[in-house]
Amino acid sequence: MNPFTPSALATLSHEFGTPLWIYDAATITQRIASLKQFDVVRFAQKANSNTHILRLMRQHGVVVDAVSLGEIERALAAGFQSGLHDGHSEIVFTADLFDRDTLARVVELAMPVNCGSIDMLDQLGGVSPGHAVWLRINPGFGHGHSNKTNTGGEHSKHGIWHGDLVAALARVRANGLNLQGLHMHIGSGVDYTHLSEVCGAMVALVETVKAQG
Repeated sequence: MNPFTPSALATLSHEFGTPLWIYDAATITQRIASLKQFDVVRFAQKANSNTHILRLMRQHGVVVDAVSLGEIERALAAGFQSGLHDGHSEIVFTADLFDRDTLARVVELAMPVNCGSIDMLDQLGGVSPGHAVWLRINPGFGHGHSNKTNTGGEHSKHGIWHGDLVAALARVRANGLNLQGLHMHIGSGVDYTHLSEVCGAMVALVETVKAQG
């Protein structure tokens, strides 16, 4: 049942003024419940960083991804904890580069970093050996509902090129970093056919990691 009836919308607009964003907590929690078959449900804050919604999600076991210093601070304000706890992290920082302030903050918070470039591994390892990292890999292809949401392939700025994975693993070892896993995101609006291709590419990359020891 749609909770946003014309009368309800009119009442809320009179009470709070316009423009007004309205969300239904029941719908959000239902969507979360439908994803509980997965071990981890991690929400990309860039989709919506409203702290009230973030708090609601955290209450239902959702963890978050942050792509900027501002999103890190919003996640903390919503109650998410930094660092690793029993091998799990409530906040992971994902980027293709560091600025000085963000690098200092993730080190201060011992926040796991999803590194989208080899340079990030050297920057992080230089100031925080042993830091927990993920590797964001560009599999060489991408797909999205438009070119603007395509985040994979040779024309994308995102991720470590799949052919450079062995070099990235060498920098992880050289910098004494703690590799947590691999990450891959080829775009928004992906269909199941392309998702299957991503899964196949990920399996091949994991086998490369295993072969490297």
